[in-house]
Amino acid sequence: MLTCVIGKNKKSVKAKRIRKIAIIFNLKKKGLKDDSCEEYDEIETIDALHKELKAFVPFVYRIEQSRNVANDVIRVKPDFVFNLAEGLGASRARESEVPCILESLNIPYSGSDPTVLGLTLDKYLTNIFLKTSGIPVPCAFTVRDSSQLCFLKKIFRKNKLFIVKPRWEGSSRGIFLNSVVNNFSELKKRANFVFRKYKQPALVEEFLEGDEITVGVCGNKFPFVLGMMRIKPQFKSRKPFLYSQENKRNWEERIKYEPQSAIDKSIQAAVGNYAIKAFKALELRDVARIDFRLDSLGAPKIIDINPLPGLSPYYSDLPIISKLNGKGYSYLIKTILCEAFRRNGFQLTVRKNQR
Repeated sequence: MLTCVIGKNKKSVKAKRIRKIAIIFNLKKKGLKDDSCEEYDEIETIDALHKELKAFVPFVYRIEQSRNVANDVIRVKPDFVFNLAEGLGASRARESEVPCILESLNIPYSGSDPTVLGLTLDKYLTNIFLKTSGIPVPCAFTVRDSSQLCFLKKIFRKNKLFIVKPRWEGSSRGIFLNSVVNNFSELKKRANFVFRKYKQPALVEEFLEGDEITVGVCGNKFPFVLGMMRIKPQFKSRKPFLYSQENKRNWEERIKYEPQSAIDKSIQAAVGNYAIKAFKALELRDVARIDFRLDSLGAPKIIDINPLPGLSPYYSDLPIISKLNGKGYSYLIKTILCEAFRRNGFQLTVRKNQR
């Protein structure tokens, strides 16, 4: 059972019993071949999270986000919301939709606030913010439509590679094996694909050919590294490795996940330091996953911030990190809950009949 301590005077403190938690989420549609629902959760993920939450509260409700989500929340009246909602539509503010509603109803929830969710979904603004905060990021440009592409003709000096992707998407939406380009003609083709398919500006970012490392960070006032892992291809290739849609969907055959112990200690230290620095600078809350690539000199740079990291116990990166580093799914969810409840003044206790 969860209890919330209210009031400043210990003699007049009252304990509020937290009995109801709602999970708000977006569910993937079966049979879709494109990546339109790539950010959404499968029902197995909701089942697994529901089971974990039942260890702490007697009532766990499921609310799939719809246009009537506010009415659904009012009907359920949860004491707390575990937020997984990615939002509806295609705007760069979509991840902020549910947190805005919850704040208007004065209902506490897990994860970052609407401002941070809006900023981090926009990869270009995030790049600028991190750079001005003294955190290393790749060189990046943005183009709103085909008329602006002419300004990028000269960026391919010194045989540099660039990756072209949608400016505000997550879960590698719009990132495919042919998204890495080495000339202006290919850049135009990929950018026009983004304009046409995703109806948003394209991000043209320096492609870093070194290792990809992703880091889990938890906490609030004192954030800490939950763990990290290196993401590599199962088989060597002459082409640069990209953690693309094709590779993610076939991760069991194509991807090799290596534990933190496989990463050079100096790289671990640098990546961990920058991850914490980014977490604090952006004022992230409770949990985030931060993605890095190493440049040609082995220096880590942040390529993405994920304040709503996937929590599938089967294939999501954060649970894989937890497992590779000697922790299980239950540990991960409990850690996230501890941080979210502590931030809101709640006390986490295991229900007696669940021990």
